[in-house]
Amino acid sequence: MPEASKIKAEMRQPHGTRAARVLRREGKVPAILYGHKEQPVAISLPVHELGVVLTHGAHLLELDVKGSSTRCLIKDVQYDHLDEDPVHVDLVRVSLDERVQVVVPIELRGVPAGVNEGGVLDQIMGEIEVDCLVTEIPETIRIRITSLGLNESLRVKDLELPEAVRPLAEPDDPVCTVRPLGEEPEEEKPAEEGEAEPEVIGREQKEQPEDKAE
Repeated sequence: MPEASKIKAEMRQPHGTRAARVLRREGKVPAILYGHKEQPVAISLPVHELGVVLTHGAHLLELDVKGSSTRCLIKDVQYDHLDEDPVHVDLVRVSLDERVQVVVPIELRGVPAGVNEGGVLDQIMGEIEVDCLVTEIPETIRIRITSLGLNESLRVKDLELPEAVRPLAEPDDPVCTVRPLGEEPEEEKPAEEGEAEPEVIGREQKEQPEDKAE
């Protein structure tokens, strides 16, 4: 079971853009905590501690708000225009027995046999959305690809995932492939028109109303 990263949060008053900028100058990031049919709560998080959590790919937080502990999921992070510093975070309360949908990075391990035959490795899928219990969120999915030969692909259905983790991509979607040198790489299949976008954790750069604005 992944351990929740502990962060001490502070209550704040959502007074708009100016107040949010003051917080950031003080080394804090404005955030909203919601979910479980409770009222949303405006809080702030220390930017350094939050940065460490995000760098390590953690999904779960254990917030200490006025001495009260709350377990939550990092639902969405907005970054500045340079895509470097977090400027706002959405957090959703979770219980240990519920399932969530999260995006997990894919890490390829080893050198494929096909590369030694003159091929080129293309990683088509750098991350994958999965459905799993809160207690079973993997920090990363590591795949050993040394046996992958020339003109061979590893697909979603080939991934060895924990029993409680279910991939939401199509089984035949390619994760990586070894192609001959000079051949065009395969691209990810675009979403079909009208297809709904799932709510997942991710990086976003967008204009935000009031205290979410830069």
